Amino acid sequence: MNPSASSSPSSAPSRHEHSAARLAALLEQPPPTAEQTAVIEAPLAPMLVVAGAGSGKTETMASRVVWLIANGIVEPRQVLGLTFTRKAAHELAERIGARLGTLAAALRAEGLALPRGLERGGDDLVGQRPLVHTYNGFALDLVREHALAVGIDPELTMMSTSASWQLAHEIVEGWDDSLDLEASPATLTAALLSLTSSLADHLVTPVQLEAHLRGIRDHLSQIPLQVEGRRRTTPKDVAAVLGALESRLALLPLLERFAEIRTESSALDFADQVSLAARVAREVPAASDLARRMHRVVLLDEFQDTSVAQLQMLTDLFGPGHAACAVGDPQQAIYGWRGASAASLAGFAESFATPGSPVLQRTLSTSWRNDEAVLAVANRLAGPLRSAGAGVSIPELTPRPGAGEGACETIEAADEHAEALAIGRWILDRRAEQEEGAAPATAAVLVRARRQIPALVEGLEESGLAVAVVGLGGLLHRPEVADVRAVLECAHDPGRGDALMRLLTGPRVRLGASDLAVLGRWRDRMGSRLRREGAAPGGQDEAETVSLVDAVDDLPPADWTDPSGRSLSATGRERLLQVQQILREMRRLLPLPLPDLVTAATRLLEVDLALLERDPGSRALADLEAFRDHAAAFDRTARRGGLGAYLDLLEISEDEEAGLAVTAAPEAAHDPAAITIVTMHSAKGLEWDLVAVAGLTEGTVPSYDLRRAKTDEAGRVRVPADGWLGKLASAAVPTALRGDADTLPELAWAEADTQVDAEALIQDYRFAQGEESLREDRRLMYVAVTRARRRLLLTSAAWRSGLSSARPRSRYLTEVAELVPEPFRTVQEVPEQNPLESERPQAQWPPAPGEPEHERARAAALLEEIAGQDGVPVDPELAELVRRAVEDLEQQAAPPLVHSPPRLSASQVVHQARSPRAAALDLLRPLPRQPSAAAARGTAFHAWLESRFDSATLLDLEDLLDDGIEEEAEADHRALREAFAASEWADRSPIAVEQEVRTRLGEIAVRGVIDAVFADPEGTDGGEGVIIVDWKTGRVPRPAQLRERALQLSLYRLAWHERTGLPLARIRTAFHFVADGVTHEVRRHPSRERIAQMLTEG
Repeated sequence: MNPSASSSPSSAPSRHEHSAARLAALLEQPPPTAEQTAVIEAPLAPMLVVAGAGSGKTETMASRVVWLIANGIVEPRQVLGLTFTRKAAHELAERIGARLGTLAAALRAEGLALPRGLERGGDDLVGQRPLVHTYNGFALDLVREHALAVGIDPELTMMSTSASWQLAHEIVEGWDDSLDLEASPATLTAALLSLTSSLADHLVTPVQLEAHLRGIRDHLSQIPLQVEGRRRTTPKDVAAVLGALESRLALLPLLERFAEIRTESSALDFADQVSLAARVAREVPAASDLARRMHRVVLLDEFQDTSVAQLQMLTDLFGPGHAACAVGDPQQAIYGWRGASAASLAGFAESFATPGSPVLQRTLSTSWRNDEAVLAVANRLAGPLRSAGAGVSIPELTPRPGAGEGACETIEAADEHAEALAIGRWILDRRAEQEEGAAPATAAVLVRARRQIPALVEGLEESGLAVAVVGLGGLLHRPEVADVRAVLECAHDPGRGDALMRLLTGPRVRLGASDLAVLGRWRDRMGSRLRREGAAPGGQDEAETVSLVDAVDDLPPADWTDPSGRSLSATGRERLLQVQQILREMRRLLPLPLPDLVTAATRLLEVDLALLERDPGSRALADLEAFRDHAAAFDRTARRGGLGAYLDLLEISEDEEAGLAVTAAPEAAHDPAAITIVTMHSAKGLEWDLVAVAGLTEGTVPSYDLRRAKTDEAGRVRVPADGWLGKLASAAVPTALRGDADTLPELAWAEADTQVDAEALIQDYRFAQGEESLREDRRLMYVAVTRARRRLLLTSAAWRSGLSSARPRSRYLTEVAELVPEPFRTVQEVPEQNPLESERPQAQWPPAPGEPEHERARAAALLEEIAGQDGVPVDPELAELVRRAVEDLEQQAAPPLVHSPPRLSASQVVHQARSPRAAALDLLRPLPRQPSAAAARGTAFHAWLESRFDSATLLDLEDLLDDGIEEEAEADHRALREAFAASEWADRSPIAVEQEVRTRLGEIAVRGVIDAVFADPEGTDGGEGVIIVDWKTGRVPRPAQLRERALQLSLYRLAWHERTGLPLARIRTAFHFVADGVTHEVRRHPSRERIAQMLTEG
């Protein structure tokens, strides 16, 4: 146990009027366990709670707050709760608020006195509610409140993740040739943002970073190669480290420029919030004094995910001895790659202890989620983590009373396709075991790397299961999305021959090998011609950059032949001309906004029509819609040249788990039976009845380069990792500059007297860093298996596409083997050669050009053949062909059939209700629209307002009002902001901002974004409610238009009711027309059934 933590009986709580058990009875809650009681009734002192996965930490935290308030120790308004996401903050606040309201009612019913803060009666806690915030939201408030004290403009603007990416991308793209780095703009942009974030997370300045990097570089480059011997070249490992140092040093000028622009425009990005808040806490004594008085009790959720800067901010703000309670689990510390410190919990115990008074330590070790077999596997995998300790005592999880037996199964498949099929069969078999009429068990497949997703999607869909892929990275692997993206890449950058090859060789174009060879020869011919003309300035450079995209744009004459006498086939030329027209039209449309470009690419490829015709309910349509939504979200913060920045973001996000998450992961709630595919990192905090953890082979889980691993004399496999000297896109501060450096391996470069010495030290560092990486991967595996409530499946695939040798099964499968009964183990025979290298037949989407026309022509010929014959053809086969031909021709002559899509936005529902036919045609062939000034004004105002209320979470999308705004437009924005400041809403705090919601109208899922939700203390129907407000920047419309638009609020009202359970009678809605200063409340709302009926009328 950490010496700064205590769990001795001497710290037992004193007697109080209301015990935890009595309060549970009053609130009609289950009685707390002994562990929970020890947390709930702990003294008002610093406390560290180690809470295992699924151990009920949120419930226990809420119960402690109620206990403190019920016993008069603190008032509700003196409680501060901090967590990481807005969703988690809202859930904790709702739970505490509901319990306090119930407590007040129960005490009143028994004639007992109410504690301070609950005297107002009923469940009216306005002004008395505990403050529950995100860590970054709290930090931002602190900075704004004390900005002047540290010389910062208090009128700060928050930059969203996408705005930060775009600004960094512009700096990279606009830098001069002195940036001597062989890396793509996407990689350099990611590196710039990663290094900026790392500096902020560890409170390191660029000056400190530069001095440290130069010190290492100068030492390693100046020491002799070796004392004696003939070695004449720098060792490979030393050269690699010197190259990594130079690349970081080259980024420093860009880093400084990035900071300058943010400072000049009073803009903060996500990394700035906590670092500036830590500065305020350190330099402004009044800030600490005020925080201590206001927040007598502080709850710190998921503390294992906090950074060094967050710990320092909280330490300087509240300090040793303050009643802060940190809750977390060292075994779930999996976000080291984004700045979190695995030593945070131990750091809290040291930072908040006082001389003679160590921090109290409590544990929550009962799993309320996992059945026994699942828990046994989790405990076995976590064994080495518990023994390591991470500076705190970590208990083994125990099952809840009455826990089911559960089951864990393993499948070692021959290849990834067989693995996916086996997972599909397992899910179907488990669901078949359910009672008749029961809802399908929820199920998920967890992966370590996004490259695993395509094979899983294919296999699960082949098994007849619906699939929902969570996150952008998985979406980009979908074939229809990949083709649309390829068109965008080719239109934006003629050098992207790789993207063009996807189109040419894919199912849409299917260009033959011979035609591809001829096209390649034509490209070479074009380059040769330009080289002959190279006397002209730039001629030689142009010749070197001729690409396949250029060759398609300038196809050879029909009679041209290559040196082998080959020419393009007639079919090949026809298909290349189609591609040529698509790319030319896309280039013409490039000035359009991003979402319209996605729509245009989809339309030009005719992907939407083909899918609507072949499978109207296809998941592919939803994927295309999700891709467009993602582009629209990014475009909300567009500065200039948005497409290039966006495509580079996609490049990074495709494979990097640390890639920017611009929008929240899409929910799979539209189809409860769908199988969720999600990365292990993104699965944290979620749970399912059935969970399959896929791809458990060495090199994938745990993740490392098999080629670099070595086996030592004891037979132990040693795994190297590069740490902070690794990939440039993930650039981070050196270990020695980190606040938690004493817990991590470091490169002992100063001990090297020669470069040969340095080589050995570098190897030692890499293997030590490899051990640290393996520990984080073990924590990730623990998180993955604890997502399963009832059944767990662990699978591996020996062969994956592209492998030349089979992968061995993961060490984790070996470790848990004895816990899996023999009947629950499946081992497939592994072939010596990769079975995936032989081509499998692939479904065509959309149909190849010309196929439908060919079938119709054949049908027409048959009709002509029998036109002069009387009666029905005698040949049954011919009769069937004629029947189908007649139906086909009738369909061609009929008006287009528009399938009602499975998903609509709230605005599309309003359009559908107003004009069903026009809306249907618009859905069938959505056309890009030119951006309007009104739309731009509305977007900018909404973004500013969201930033004003609360822009603290990573996934928020606020606009950065930069110098690129026209003077007239800026005046418009200023007038709207001033008008809002004078409105009734300016001084009110919303409980939700830009909240994504969903509801259903029959078979159609409706999605939308609520601008703001405010508490409505007066409410209706005898209780506190909410009012949903939709901001409008235009003028108040005519009454008829208002009635049409009100349908949107009716949908939001239904969605909020479903999301929160709040009765419809307590949900009010209103439009606020900012420019006119008018709030129009919508009081009459049609029923769900009536709205669904309106969609089909007319």
